[in-house]
Amino acid sequence: MGKFVLIGGVTPPLSLDIIDEEIIRLTDNKKPKVLYVPTAGGDDPDYCDFFRGIYEKRFGCDLDILYLVRENPTEYEIKEKIFSSDVIYVEGGDTQRLMDYFKKYKMDEILLKAYKNGIVLVGKSAGALCWGSYYFEDEEANDFKNYIDIECLKFLNFIICPHYNMEGYSEKMDAMINMHGGVGIGIENNCALEIINDKYRIIASNCDSNAYKVYQNGTKICLEIIIKDSNFRSMKELIQIPS
Repeated sequence: MGKFVLIGGVTPPLSLDIIDEEIIRLTDNKKPKVLYVPTAGGDDPDYCDFFRGIYEKRFGCDLDILYLVRENPTEYEIKEKIFSSDVIYVEGGDTQRLMDYFKKYKMDEILLKAYKNGIVLVGKSAGALCWGSYYFEDEEANDFKNYIDIECLKFLNFIICPHYNMEGYSEKMDAMINMHGGVGIGIENNCALEIINDKYRIIASNCDSNAYKVYQNGTKICLEIIIKDSNFRSMKELIQIPS
């Protein structure tokens, strides 16, 4: 399965330092090259400056940015940036915009090769859920009768729901499970699902932040808190629906 770090979001003034440090550790490089992908946020310069302040100035990484909205890079330019990186960090924002631009630039094929090459794949919020199977975007806030069903990259065979501690997101997860079945992983802010090949663990920059396994048993939606400790556990068990 490669290496993933999927972050639910961040609640200021808390930081993601513990998670950021783990991302850097996964590269086995003292000064890794991090490629920031701010597509979901419309390539917002403020997002980019904030990220630069963390990864370049605080952690001393070699930072590059892939602009898919503000610029029109060639396939060669995209591949050059991606395959020379140790980390690909997909920022949050508008999920539909993110997937539309990924489709436009055939990012699924390019990122799949990066995944197979062992590049660390990171996402926050929309950038986290994009690696999963499906997601809902509401046409109106918290209106689950009128939604857009978005097909994601499907590198991971489950639904990922970020911001799980925030209002409306658990209801959105329930609606997605009712629609698509299978397993969903709800990730709260300041928390991340870390995957290395066929193992996973939950890491958090706040001891009160958690992740949850959500699945359907008959007509009932079941919710289980995922154990949060330093040990890696089986991905097979995580995505298996109890009988």
